[in-house]
Amino acid sequence: MKITFLGTGAGASIGTKRVKSGILINDSVLFDLGPGADLRIEDLRIHPNALFITHLHIDHFSGVFEYLVQRKIRQIPELEIYSPNGFSNVLNAYVNAGNNISAKVYEKELPEGKINELEIHAVRACHSIYAVSYIISDGNTRVLYTGDTKEPCDTILDNVKDVDLIIHESTCIDNCGNWGHTSIKQILNIFKDKKVVVTHIPVDIEEKIISLVNNKILVAFDGLTLNV
Repeated sequence: MKITFLGTGAGASIGTKRVKSGILINDSVLFDLGPGADLRIEDLRIHPNALFITHLHIDHFSGVFEYLVQRKIRQIPELEIYSPNGFSNVLNAYVNAGNNISAKVYEKELPEGKINELEIHAVRACHSIYAVSYIISDGNTRVLYTGDTKEPCDTILDNVKDVDLIIHESTCIDNCGNWGHTSIKQILNIFKDKKVVVTHIPVDIEEKIISLVNNKILVAFDGLTLNV
């Protein structure tokens, strides 16, 4: 399974060193597409088949609208978008405002789908608004992508036992549970026996996070590609 990190920044990131949330698996399926992550897709010159959205905070999905414009200009088939309830309302607002964009939208409390060789299903996350995490399997490898969540989150912990890789947010050093996020210290404690990549990193504390991690786990950066 090939994983490309498009955007690894958190909502408070400054500049373009880390754009906002997004990963790409096997060049065919996106998970979240925050502002700036759509430009990374353009640079790669590929056209994924589907997008799975974890939740409807702007930094996790607002890049999709410009990306839909580019697909329309290039006459690329409609993107399949899987999301918790509510995304179609936002898309319709853009259309009603005069934007010539469209997508095949599938909304469900726990989105799921099969895209090429990838089987994807959602589990409930523990964020400040309704959110899900995704388990992705290609038949050999299983990956958990959390999106935004605080830990400990029982529904996530119940599903990490048989995954090969956890891609987990880490938005602060010590304590950001009140905002629905997980600290790097919690990651190091809770998942110390698992293979973990952390993302959703605020630029202003990334050096502190890298220092605390001390090569125990991998800190993602925009453009990182892994084969797992």
